[in-house]
Amino acid sequence: MRQSSLSRQLIAGILLAELACAALFAGVAVLHEMHGRRRAFDVMLRGRADSLLGAVQDVEDPDDNVFVDPAELTVPHLDLYEVVNPNGRVIGRSPQASPEQLAALAASVSSPTPEYFNLRIGQEHYRVLRFQGLRIIDRDETPGGLHRPVIVLYAAPTHDLWHEALEAVRFYVLAGILLLAATGIALVWFLRRRLSPLEELARIAGRVSARFWDFVPPAEVLRTTELAPIALSIEKLLSGLHQAFERERQLTGDAAHELKTSIAVLKSSLQLLSMNPRTAEQYQAGLENLLLDTERMEDLAVRMLALARLEEAPVERDASSDLQSALHRVGERLAAIAERRQLALRIDADGPHTVAVPADEAETLCSNLIMNALQHSSPAGHVSASLELQNGAAMMRVSDDGEGIPEAALPHVFERFYRADRSRSRASGGAGLGLSICKAIVERAGGTIRIQSTHGAGTEVIVTLPVVAAN
Repeated sequence: MRQSSLSRQLIAGILLAELACAALFAGVAVLHEMHGRRRAFDVMLRGRADSLLGAVQDVEDPDDNVFVDPAELTVPHLDLYEVVNPNGRVIGRSPQASPEQLAALAASVSSPTPEYFNLRIGQEHYRVLRFQGLRIIDRDETPGGLHRPVIVLYAAPTHDLWHEALEAVRFYVLAGILLLAATGIALVWFLRRRLSPLEELARIAGRVSARFWDFVPPAEVLRTTELAPIALSIEKLLSGLHQAFERERQLTGDAAHELKTSIAVLKSSLQLLSMNPRTAEQYQAGLENLLLDTERMEDLAVRMLALARLEEAPVERDASSDLQSALHRVGERLAAIAERRQLALRIDADGPHTVAVPADEAETLCSNLIMNALQHSSPAGHVSASLELQNGAAMMRVSDDGEGIPEAALPHVFERFYRADRSRSRASGGAGLGLSICKAIVERAGGTIRIQSTHGAGTEVIVTLPVVAAN
């Protein structure tokens, strides 16, 4: 898959947007400049036409006609004009005008054109002003003077106007390019500086692998409002993944060690049984020991699968059960074992107490805790399990008066395959997974589990689970 750079896309997008804004600004500025220059040109045209009207003088003939006095008029060489009376008689025109130009002006006199209009004569473009003027003559001889209306056409070439407009366009385009270049460099620098935390975050995240889990977000990333949640989420996710990988690695190693030990014991028993001829009773006893070792391996595999399921399977949000009923059922099942070990087992549970734990997991929790207490209690000892409601939570206590747990071992009792006294594992049948399974069940339900023990005086396990509404 082809990769693309986010920073380059942002920079390119902003530069394109800035270029579009600069082009739009230049276009608007040019239109405004053209409009202003056109208005100024029309005002200039009006002034020259008024000067032309002022040059209309009395001919001093019997008919009181008027004419354009060249001595009273100063007209640019390229400008054109024509003045006619209402009857269409020309009373003045540009002396330097060509016949083609005069014909075009004469045609514009009688045509219904607006006051200002554009006219093309040959290859030249003109801006033309056409209006009706009035000259008053003989003011001294006639009261109010004689009114002589005339039609004035005055045309000026527009090539200078367009040349000035082109110069304005060049100025605005050049200014826009320079402004775009300056602001573009500033924007590139600013964007790269502001995107540097994102690039740093990507660089640090890219180093993470199955062998390298270190992910420490830079301080600048954590100070950025948009990046801080992402960085913290990645850090939390990687921490959880690292712990999960470590658990799996430890489980694989510990399980291999436990299975290797069990297989070695099984192999040794078989070798010992086959070394010399045995009696039927000896073979029977040896086969029973082999069967026990096989059952122990089977139990280990079952517990490992149960622990893996509890740690990796999604939480069943709607699952719930009555912890009191589970505790009583487990007590009834284990009563025979307690009697065989000459132990007094007491179950004291009020209720019911519905907790967010499936029924099978609730029984596993109670069974593991009570079985642990029975296995580590001396004959004539006492094992008790109680359940009560405290502060809206179900609190279960399982206690015994056995040998207790050494203080140095207490921080490790919930670790998988950990046994404070490994010499007793074969006799007790334990694999060091019972408390790990209990912890996984409790934490999945949002509860807590802790152990209080005094070496030589006994142990108490305290489980707290939030109470939920019964289904």
